[in-house]
Amino acid sequence: MLLRRTFLILLSSALLVPAAGTRKLTITDALGIRVVASPRISPDGNWVVWTQTEWDQKNNRQVSHLWVARASGNGAPAKLTNSEKGETVPQWSPDSTRIAFLSDRGGADSKAGNQVWMIRPDGGEADRLTSEETPISEFTWSSDGKQIAFVTRDTPADKADREKRKKDKFDAIVVDSDYTYAHLWTLDVTTKAKKRLTQGSYSVSAPRYSPDSRQIAFVYSPMGAQESAFFDLNADRNTDIHVIRAEGGASRKLTTHTGSDSSPAWSPDGAWIAYVHQPDPKVWAGKSDILVIASAGGSPRNLTGEFRDSAGAGLKWSPDGKSLYWHSQEGLFHHIFRAPAPGGKIAHITEGNRMHNDFDLSRDGSKAVVLADPGNAPPDVWSLDLNGGGGGRNRISNANPQIDEFAIAKAEPVRWKGPDDFDVEGLLTYPLDYTPGKRVPLILNIHGGPYGAHSGRFDSRAQIFAANGYAVLAPNPRGSTGYGIKFEQANVSDWGGKDFGDLMAGVDSLVAKGVADPDKLLVMGGSYGGFMTFWTITQTNRFKAAIGHAGISDWYSFHGQSDIPGLMEYGFGGQPWVSTGTYRKYSPMTFVDRVKTPILITHGEQDRRVPIAQAEQYYRALKGVGVKTVFVRYPREGHGITEPNHQIDLVGRQLEWFAQHLGQ
Repeated sequence: MLLRRTFLILLSSALLVPAAGTRKLTITDALGIRVVASPRISPDGNWVVWTQTEWDQKNNRQVSHLWVARASGNGAPAKLTNSEKGETVPQWSPDSTRIAFLSDRGGADSKAGNQVWMIRPDGGEADRLTSEETPISEFTWSSDGKQIAFVTRDTPADKADREKRKKDKFDAIVVDSDYTYAHLWTLDVTTKAKKRLTQGSYSVSAPRYSPDSRQIAFVYSPMGAQESAFFDLNADRNTDIHVIRAEGGASRKLTTHTGSDSSPAWSPDGAWIAYVHQPDPKVWAGKSDILVIASAGGSPRNLTGEFRDSAGAGLKWSPDGKSLYWHSQEGLFHHIFRAPAPGGKIAHITEGNRMHNDFDLSRDGSKAVVLADPGNAPPDVWSLDLNGGGGGRNRISNANPQIDEFAIAKAEPVRWKGPDDFDVEGLLTYPLDYTPGKRVPLILNIHGGPYGAHSGRFDSRAQIFAANGYAVLAPNPRGSTGYGIKFEQANVSDWGGKDFGDLMAGVDSLVAKGVADPDKLLVMGGSYGGFMTFWTITQTNRFKAAIGHAGISDWYSFHGQSDIPGLMEYGFGGQPWVSTGTYRKYSPMTFVDRVKTPILITHGEQDRRVPIAQAEQYYRALKGVGVKTVFVRYPREGHGITEPNHQIDLVGRQLEWFAQHLGQ
């Protein structure tokens, strides 16, 4: 049972609402919004470090740097790093005197990619700690601050031969062979002496030192990587927690479940390890729980079995070892929760219609720092007093003071009934200067997944559409996360069935309320939302125009093209030659001759999740049946569009496409 309140930290909306401005947000304004992430409080509780990502217009990219400020909120934040390629993943040393981070800073003696660097919180030159031939994927401080454990992928034994074959263009790749694996090393911070701890046909991730620095827990995976990017992610869904001595030796397998065990976290006394468990690797809409096991081994106990959703993101012990904290989605919003370590009632730590996506605890447990997103402004770092009563809230960062210049459209949760009287929720963003009772053009914006969700975060894209006179409905139909496991699993073997009915019912509800103009309806989405956009226009002609990004047009062929075939095997009840009828039934290609709606198709040319062939075949079929179709390919881009110039192009095309088909 969830205890709604033992103490609540309510970030006052009055503190978070920006002053009402007059400028309308554009895509260039949105790219100028600085993204704050990874807040970490120093162990002594005096300082906070975080990353702040900003638009590097000259080099057409986003780059992140480290910022620091006093945890009290007194004084202005200071930019700590400023290298050309940026810095990520800040971690405080246990004595609060140094900050380690990852950066690909280059230099004459640079080896390859991200390495571990260290800097003092009051600034100065950064000191490089690692010089590996392959990038460092993650690292962690030892509890005594004398060592850093890090993970890097092995250099192939035949590296020179591979490079020669590539140079000579005798570089054929045999799929599912010649794997390389990521392994665990330690580094003495003072002497720079390093030691390899693991070796073999498996990969290591998430290393964590025990409180006495004598042991390291890590996640063991049978998964390797190949130079080609074609592989099946299903193989990485059965992992275990291992423990190894920091001085070396054989590792000890701590968990024996079938499924995924991840995110190990030692209790402050070293007697227990908490971790996140997902029981069935074949169940993609499965519930994750927080389990605790004795570090010496034994039977685990489940702390979140009664919690309705997945738990464990950002898992952290309280400093006294009596409880564990994490953050989870709850409907449209994210909150921090706490569970007693022996088991018992779960408590909300944050409340309200806002996002709390990341947090950290001070060593004495009196403070937390958290990313707070009120929905009507970008998130910032706040410091919270955890001693009760909800007092002691201090704003740490103010990354986007320019947001006060902009008019921000109103957004609010809306609810309706889908097929079978199913309760569905979404977020409705109104056009700027919306007048109640006036019907307006409505964009139905469908999320990806299907096991994902729209949230109440500040959505700059929705704000851009609102600034151009559109209402935007961001629905969470059955299959979405954040509403309980039964809700999440309610569309299994029915992708495009009743979840499609939920979407149409949401549009109908806004038409019935007098918000949406039934003659000015538009639909868009990406990934699974791209599929659902492709699907929607095969099932109804009610929309004036559609935009589908990275969408799936044929589930049967997609099974063999994508890196996640197991998702389809779960969602459609088997492999395509076994569940052929279901794969065909819900493929937009099956009904392409029904389409009348003009559609803009966009796709990244290097997309490995949804290969561009899915867009190519849908485009060719639509052209063949005479549908007005425009297909835009983005070079170098993967599943999402990340290059700022491409984002400017994409949003411009989207606005132009919708305006054109509404005659605006």
